[in-house]
Amino acid sequence: MKPANQLMATMGNLPAVEPLQPLQVTPQTAEVVNDLFRRLRGIFPAWRQAWPSTEALDAAKAEWIKEFADEGIRTLEQIEFGIQKCRKLKKPFAPSVGEFIAMCVPGPEDFGMPAVGDAWIEALMTTYSHEAVKLAAEATGLFDLRGAKQEDKGLRARFERSYEIILRRAQAGQQLDGKIATGIGHDSQKTEFELANELADQQAHARILQQGIPADGKSARALLLAKFGKKTTEQRT
Repeated sequence: MKPANQLMATMGNLPAVEPLQPLQVTPQTAEVVNDLFRRLRGIFPAWRQAWPSTEALDAAKAEWIKEFADEGIRTLEQIEFGIQKCRKLKKPFAPSVGEFIAMCVPGPEDFGMPAVGDAWIEALMTTYSHEAVKLAAEATGLFDLRGAKQEDKGLRARFERSYEIILRRAQAGQQLDGKIATGIGHDSQKTEFELANELADQQAHARILQQGIPADGKSARALLLAKFGKKTTEQRT
């Protein structure tokens, strides 16, 4: 084996390694994390086991901010959800950052949905305790499920994928069936076909007005009476 100095000599110039850009922490983010750790210390009396010194506490805050960014924990609602889960643990020791992040993401039971394993059994038995199970079963294929066995790994994987998609909709506050909730009309909620129909209606209406053709029953009646030299009730008064 060649000595290290000979190996280095034959390697030539390596491309420069760009230093990693430090994560930019805004004052608002720092305030949120400081408040989070204050609350965690109030919930877990043995928190010093995890953060025995000010230096350790500051290092933990920096690490948690980085992990939050990597795992998509970006809202106060997510953090509040994790805090509420922490209160229910009833243990003295503070969670790790990974444990806390897992608690920030609501699971099926938080929406009244059965666990994945229970949902799979329900889908096979066609006894749905929640709409999400039925929707996942329909997405998987009711015909395939009807003749399936509990140990059918391939079909179960399909069902679990569908169930996970529906759970994500619940987590995002969307309708479970993926449809957009109907409310005040907005063009972004309409299909291209609907928009084209509306445009055609508007153009037809504009042509009617330009040609002096009555656009409603009342106007048509007034025009008809005018041809016979008669006045409408409004005109007589």
